Amino acid sequence: MTKLSKMAITKAIEFYEHDHHRRYDILFSTDDLRWFRRAAVMIPLFENDDDWYVLLTQRSNALDEHRGQVAFPGGAKEEKDENLQWTALREMHEEIGIEPHDAQIFGHLGDIPIITKYIVRMFVGQIPWPYPLKISEDEVESVFTVPLRWLADPAHHTIRYRSIAGREFPVIYFDYFDGHQLWGASAEMTLALLTALRPIL
Repeated sequence: MTKLSKMAITKAIEFYEHDHHRRYDILFSTDDLRWFRRAAVMIPLFENDDDWYVLLTQRSNALDEHRGQVAFPGGAKEEKDENLQWTALREMHEEIGIEPHDAQIFGHLGDIPIITKYIVRMFVGQIPWPYPLKISEDEVESVFTVPLRWLADPAHHTIRYRSIAGREFPVIYFDYFDGHQLWGASAEMTLALLTALRPIL
């Protein structure tokens, strides 16, 4: 992996194809998507010792949705949110304590529908590191980081098929890293990031 610059990452995300809906035609009709709730996540990147890392959370087992799963900070858009970018920033602050003004937004990777009936916009931003994280124990079990170069190695993820709504559906699974496994919707989001960055990796 060559050394990535902030400008190169911003440009790569800007030129990325944003339409993900066609991947989910077998599960979601256009009419289904009309009723999905809007949501947003932040994919936090940071640079350390000339390498880039991705920050992820292990969600609490006490949550109603996606309990115990590896995820990016994020959640549903609230009425008070002026836009989806603010939703992503607010959720990141609520979950792990990163102040919105400390994040530099590179752009977004478009919207992805997920089976829990949300359409999620995927924002990508840089956070300072190290950072005094403040973890919300109600939502987050732990926080960990993964090198971008490890995620970018195709040997570290596979596709398995799961039965969803009576149909076989491909699901991305990454290998375990530091005791955590990234899979499902968050793995799809990670692949979207890697696809966007592929020309500069």
